[in-house]
Amino acid sequence: MQSAAMAHGTVQAHSPAAPSAPAVAVVLGISGVDPLEWDVCAAGHGPFVSHAYLRAAEDSGLAGPANGWRPVHLIAREPCGEAGPGRLLGAAPLYVRDRSTDEYWPDQAWVDGFAAAGGRYFPKLLTAVPFAPVTGPRILLRDGAPPGVADALVGAMVSLAHRHGMSSIHATFPDEADRARFETAGWLTRHTIHYEWLNDGYRDFADFTAALSKHRRERLLWERRKVLASGVRFRDVPGSRVSEADVATFLELFDDLHARRSTRQPLTAGFILRLCAGLGDAVMLTFAEAGGVAVGALLTVEGDGRLHVRNWGCREEARLIHFEACYYRKIERAIDRGLPVVDGGHGGPHKVARGFRPKLVHACHWFLHSNMHSAVAEGIDLHNAKILPVFAQEQARSPFRLPVFQNPAGR
Repeated sequence: MQSAAMAHGTVQAHSPAAPSAPAVAVVLGISGVDPLEWDVCAAGHGPFVSHAYLRAAEDSGLAGPANGWRPVHLIAREPCGEAGPGRLLGAAPLYVRDRSTDEYWPDQAWVDGFAAAGGRYFPKLLTAVPFAPVTGPRILLRDGAPPGVADALVGAMVSLAHRHGMSSIHATFPDEADRARFETAGWLTRHTIHYEWLNDGYRDFADFTAALSKHRRERLLWERRKVLASGVRFRDVPGSRVSEADVATFLELFDDLHARRSTRQPLTAGFILRLCAGLGDAVMLTFAEAGGVAVGALLTVEGDGRLHVRNWGCREEARLIHFEACYYRKIERAIDRGLPVVDGGHGGPHKVARGFRPKLVHACHWFLHSNMHSAVAEGIDLHNAKILPVFAQEQARSPFRLPVFQNPAGR
């Protein structure tokens, strides 16, 4: 932010409306919040909003100024009493952005629109999980937090935007509760499609494949046999045992894939090593090896009942190895561990044929100027009008023998 008042420490973001209202302040970096306090609010919402994940991203520089991320996290406390500051009641991961890279939601048309109107789109505010397009809460609340804490945090975002002349605020991949909060506050909602595998009480992988149509089951089993016959073998390395050499191999393969696709690859060894140190065995690196040489590598993160397929790299396009490493083996792991969900992540309608189901996910947007709000609203309406039929079509492409809603648990 441009204001000198934001240069150091913690500053007031939103004055309480009443003596009993929470006091909301800005903290310039997750290291400025006690991990135990933050995680009390983040508990049950997955590893990506945990203090450890955000600290790995910030301390490594991944979510730092060089990549256009400046943390201005919001924290809401009970009003100060005789004993000093009250308990942390809620928090929101929040960043000032001077670019839109690595956000998974294109907004170049809005940048151009601001410029055409003589305005400036950047800097903007973003509440998100850096470098992880994972749905979850963006307003983190302590269990039993009194009414009004969430509204105070949303209000503090808007106050910051007004105070510092921010063009807009964006919330990427909020859960349904936060989406409703933002919409109630007048924000606009944009949709896209992600894919997830749901555990319908399967006893084992064979039980899962038995639920598929004959064609899809035969294709899936053929793909697995081809990989096995190729001699490729898989090696799982839990986060607590990941070495610098493992990370270097993973990044070499990840860089290779992105270079062939001419896409940006921002992850660094420092981030992954910090992530493993912070989250331990919730992180796993899986290597696909042929003749002892890694030809593919996958990073997954597990927590709160979900296994997240995050980052895949390979030496050459190897679709069948990709399907085995990222989907079939992770479905097996979820069944073995009784996990209800494998989050397949951003993009990839090919996942539907492999048992993943489409899920509508969202971004919410607030604009400082009413004319920009109106112009963007028209564009978002057109975008959503295209996405919703595609979502319905993806739902209709179910590979299961029975419609999803009839697919019984524990047959």
